[in-house]
Amino acid sequence: MNRRIAFSIRLLWVLALLASLGMLFAALPGYFTERVVADPAVEFSTLALAGTWLEICLSLSAALVSLALACLLFWKKASDAMALFLSFFLLLYGSIMSGPIEFFTPYWFPQSPDLGLQLQSVLLPVPVLIFFLIFPNGRFVPHWTLGLPLLAVVLTLLALTFDLEESVKLNTLRAQITNGALWLLCFFAIGIQAYRYRKFYTPAERQQTKWVVYGTGLWAALISLNGIPYLYLVNQPATAPAPWWSWLNSASYGLALNILPIAFTLAIMRSRLWDIDVIIRRTLVYGGLTLTLGLVYVGCILVSRTLVAPYIGSSELAIVVSILAIAALFLPLRRRIQTLIDKRFYRRKYDAAKVLAAFGATARDETDLERLTAELLRVVDETMQPEFVGLWLREPTTHSMLDSARSDVTSPQ
Repeated sequence: MNRRIAFSIRLLWVLALLASLGMLFAALPGYFTERVVADPAVEFSTLALAGTWLEICLSLSAALVSLALACLLFWKKASDAMALFLSFFLLLYGSIMSGPIEFFTPYWFPQSPDLGLQLQSVLLPVPVLIFFLIFPNGRFVPHWTLGLPLLAVVLTLLALTFDLEESVKLNTLRAQITNGALWLLCFFAIGIQAYRYRKFYTPAERQQTKWVVYGTGLWAALISLNGIPYLYLVNQPATAPAPWWSWLNSASYGLALNILPIAFTLAIMRSRLWDIDVIIRRTLVYGGLTLTLGLVYVGCILVSRTLVAPYIGSSELAIVVSILAIAALFLPLRRRIQTLIDKRFYRRKYDAAKVLAAFGATARDETDLERLTAELLRVVDETMQPEFVGLWLREPTTHSMLDSARSDVTSPQ
């Protein structure tokens, strides 16, 4: 890279960092004024007030983590184009997406309290789309994908013509179509990632992609769970009281905001990338286990209230029985779910483990060297699938001749 261009990019990054830090510090009064000083004795119970503080901490945590990781990437990998782009992206994410702008605009621009949400919808889609199109090597492959960001820019400029309320609440057909088209472009970019994963990526790039897919999947799941309650809240009249669960919706959204910057940075730094397979496997196992045990608990409660409670008039027994059932089912269910996941998603590893276990039993009992050699070659070929397999065994006669020669040299004459 040309020195003058490199210096200009570094200077631009420093200015972006200062702007992000300025946004964060300027938003602090908005955090505490909007969320804490608003007559907590009337509007909040003790639990809701604690949840509000949790929401503030998670939002600030997402902003600080994003800015810190942006600095780490710039310090360690400023010469890497992909890492440099991600560093700029994290500065934008830390100031626009993770919360500061949502509290900055209502405090400093009270006449336009939803301005921050509109800026989010305008500033974020294009960088997110570009990230998914160029990750992990910084190149547009296939080359025609270079036109997708231009299409996203056109849709974003179209969204700028909408009213502020229309952009935030998506209560008109044109706003819904424009927003849906931007989402479709992002999903299309993820599909291109799948195509590149199969056709072009190296093993290291595939592991990087797994980190991004894992983080994006968790993020998307939490954001989707928050989407319906969020649209319900923003479309309520301004004078309507907030539901008791509104703080929980905001807190889970803040938790989701912390996932993306960490996953993206781990992917770019390429540190211990192979652990992602273990993390994904355990997430599938324990996520499925939690869902299954939750359904068992709810089923026990419903059955007990329907069949047992009319006779004994108490639900405490049902709760005790449900807890005991969950404790008894935990280990068997975990083993069963793990086996199912290994068979479905890790079939090659599952089969390899079974083959190696069978070979261990054969090696303990087999005394014929030729049969044991043939079995060893078969196991290596089946589990590792190399292009060529060879086995060298030292001849016993050679070994005995060497031993006799050593004894002749060392024996006294």
